[in-house]
Amino acid sequence: MILFACIPKEEPVEILVLSRVGELPELLQENSGMTELENLIWFINDGGNEPALYGYSIEQDSVIRTVVVKDMINVDWEDITQNGQQIFVGDFGNNMGNRTDLHIIAIDKTEILADLDTVVPAGIINFSYSDQHDFTPSLENTPYDCEAFIATDDSIYLFTKDWENLQTRVYSLSVEPGTQTAKIRKQWNVSGLITAADWSPVSNELYLLGYTPLFPFIWKFTDFSPDDLSFTDSQRTDFTDYWGAQTEGILLHSDGSVYVSSENSTVNSASLYRIEIH
Repeated sequence: MILFACIPKEEPVEILVLSRVGELPELLQENSGMTELENLIWFINDGGNEPALYGYSIEQDSVIRTVVVKDMINVDWEDITQNGQQIFVGDFGNNMGNRTDLHIIAIDKTEILADLDTVVPAGIINFSYSDQHDFTPSLENTPYDCEAFIATDDSIYLFTKDWENLQTRVYSLSVEPGTQTAKIRKQWNVSGLITAADWSPVSNELYLLGYTPLFPFIWKFTDFSPDDLSFTDSQRTDFTDYWGAQTEGILLHSDGSVYVSSENSTVNSASLYRIEIH
């Protein structure tokens, strides 16, 4: 395992500003991830909610499609991502560190585009962590929680939410269905709890969204290579004006915008935000 310290540039060339677009509909108050397909933002909700994808229109400010994933249970859905062929839903939330049923649901994009109300998974990836040997429950005191991942044509990369040391461990899996062991690849010092990830294969930019106990932040990695998990530069931005916002999803939109979502909390309502880059 290789430990990397993610150190901001001494003189950032960009300033990232978080601007609130608006409050999300009631149906998305417990949103936990988002991705884009066919001009809609597809949200998932957190554990205990319906096993469904919700197609949200920014223009109409409403959910205009709901697609239930057949025979699935939303134990703890935490992120959604995609590659060229499939959408992946990560049921890998693990606040106690004791789950032995971690899995990722693969859905063919053609199923979503077929305007169906219910879809059948194309496959399930069941996995365990290569370095986890103790499954004793320990609430919010585990390195084996996860809320963020990205996918390439042949691999999936998990970015853990490490409650113990505020770092993120990076694990890899194959996109092929079946039972696998998530191999630990690297560990990055992100100084916070990572809750979402998105990556552009066009710009090779990787964004990790997270929060400290007080405020949200974003890590931006340029020239990111999934093959060797390397990058040219990293830059962290803390959004101290949004104290208490529980940010859960990040999306690199096809129009060039970067969106962030938050779920409902005692301090803030569930909202959609846009990252302004100056």
